[in-house]
Amino acid sequence: MTSLPTTDQLRTRISGAALQRAFDYFAVQQPDRADFATAAARISGDAAALARVGQVVAALRSGMGRLLTQEQASLPATFDPQDPNEPVEARFFHAVAFAATLPDTLAFHRTRAIPDTASRAILADLGRHLRIFERTFGHTGLHVQNWLALHLRGVIYDFGRLQAELERLDVPAAELRAAGVPTVTGSVVAGIHIPDSGPLRPAEVDASLARVRPFLARHFPELPPVSVARCTSWLLDEQLCDLVPDSNIARFCARWHPIGAPTDGDWSVRNFVFRRPDADPADLVASTRLERAVLDHWRSGGHLHQRSGWLKLSGAVPS
Repeated sequence: MTSLPTTDQLRTRISGAALQRAFDYFAVQQPDRADFATAAARISGDAAALARVGQVVAALRSGMGRLLTQEQASLPATFDPQDPNEPVEARFFHAVAFAATLPDTLAFHRTRAIPDTASRAILADLGRHLRIFERTFGHTGLHVQNWLALHLRGVIYDFGRLQAELERLDVPAAELRAAGVPTVTGSVVAGIHIPDSGPLRPAEVDASLARVRPFLARHFPELPPVSVARCTSWLLDEQLCDLVPDSNIARFCARWHPIGAPTDGDWSVRNFVFRRPDADPADLVASTRLERAVLDHWRSGGHLHQRSGWLKLSGAVPS
């Protein structure tokens, strides 16, 4: 990879046509565009802040295409997302740093022969999370920098209804054996993620899963064949089959073979279903079948769980 961008090159990457290009790839909408641009201008004029952007760019470049641990990949928080008075340059700091990294990410994609349509599909997740942030907190910003660092490092891709991340299986061998997982601890698997993009229609899920294995074989041929997918989510809680029977969610849950013991999932459900992660359930109002079922379950003293599960990937591998 080429040398790190200079200070002047960083400024160029977060201004003018380059910033507009980042807005396009990231699918940034208003009012996020205005605040994003303001933050970029302020950071560009602040030598210390621009140096911190350079540090993020360097960290992301050094991890490009690498399967890092959470500790290795962590980017420090820059603001309190619940405080609307945080300065815009803090709320959008990592978004600006990601714009500064975009040319490196696209260059990595091209070395892998990943088409521009695939680049745009996964990078648009940044704009989605800007919109989610506003729905959650009532003002603009971006606070899931560790999640989106995967996108900028080129280790996660969009497959339609689902996303898949290259990850190393970190489950103890005994748990893998008990769950019947046909691979070993440390092997590379496809980590499946479910973006906030609509219903989990079975046909769309099938189509997404069928695309993962051939894509990874084509663009990451140095890796052993990736034939196992792992997902960790509240959507794998078996209770959902009773709470919302005969639903897309219940059918999605039933696809997965459980691994290990469940963990607490109430916070995740408040966050991903209601977009109010720290709310008292008594203050939540239901407007969908799932929300009504969840609130009734909580009111009866129940809890939701986060579960990990696995499945075999199909799809023809290119010769």
